[in-house]
Amino acid sequence: MSEEELDAAGALAADEDQDELLEELSLDERKERLTKARWNVFLYLGVAAILFFFALFPMPFDAQMDDFSSSAEKDIGFVWGMPLDGEDFFDVPMRLTVTATSPPTQPNINIAVYVIQQEDCTDFTLSEKMEEAKAGESHDYQYQNVSERVLADGSYEMEFDIDPGQYCLIAEYIDSEGEKIIETCNPPADPCMMDLEVEGKLYPNQFFGGIAGLVCLTLSGFAFVGAQRHGASMRALLEGENESTETKVLSEASMARISAGPGGPPQAGPEGPPPAAGPAGPPETEPSGSETSDGGDAMEGTFEPAENGYFFRKLPDGTYDQTVFVQNEDGSYAPHQG
Repeated sequence: MSEEELDAAGALAADEDQDELLEELSLDERKERLTKARWNVFLYLGVAAILFFFALFPMPFDAQMDDFSSSAEKDIGFVWGMPLDGEDFFDVPMRLTVTATSPPTQPNINIAVYVIQQEDCTDFTLSEKMEEAKAGESHDYQYQNVSERVLADGSYEMEFDIDPGQYCLIAEYIDSEGEKIIETCNPPADPCMMDLEVEGKLYPNQFFGGIAGLVCLTLSGFAFVGAQRHGASMRALLEGENESTETKVLSEASMARISAGPGGPPQAGPEGPPPAAGPAGPPETEPSGSETSDGGDAMEGTFEPAENGYFFRKLPDGTYDQTVFVQNEDGSYAPHQG
């Protein structure tokens, strides 16, 4: 074997080793990416769940009736949220449960609740803003009353949507004319019998936590799609490794023939009938193939190279042998031993 053939064989072997090394690195990289994508799915789902819980978690407060003012008053404090004035989608929800623990004995009573945006709940202007709330002309000053009959120990639900800011809450009993009912008492000799309780819940984090949770949920969806793609690539790569060498070479040869297409139109048949006379002389022997295998058998046809140093044999009738061949050092061809 010449020096050039030896160099070519050595280069082919080195290329095969390099291809195997690159394939192994690619497999490890795909495994690492698949693991990261799966962890990202769980991470974003977990963060989204925490943010949704944070968005739905209420800020509770309560208010008790003051005997001096004959009303239940509460300085709610600052309520944060989107700084947009007026009634809109970004208002902070407020849910109230008002319980008539001990209502007045007079007939036709009701419960009125005021939610006033004001920094100082002891300011004398609070009464003026309560009258504006009754008129219902301002979103900063809101008013509601119980729409059903007030009974002892009855609980009544109310809902308000407010803008961010400092708020005061006032709940009181009113008569049929809408006027506040004031109880005159002198504890402890003359204890006050009228009582009212308010339990409230604010949801200032609903918008911020909900939007952030939706973003994390979307990222989790993208991570899931990426994990599916990496998983499909891994399965395809592993299934390709399980194929035998003969199957790979025959598949490549078939794809090459399909992509090449037919070489030309079919040849025309004979122009006349076959001759009647027999052969004039002894039959000629067909020439055997120029290449032989290790066993010395004649190898008819031509050998066409495939990828990775393999060959397939094209028979004289145009078909291909299903056996994969390799070239020996002496230039002969032999079936590949899988």
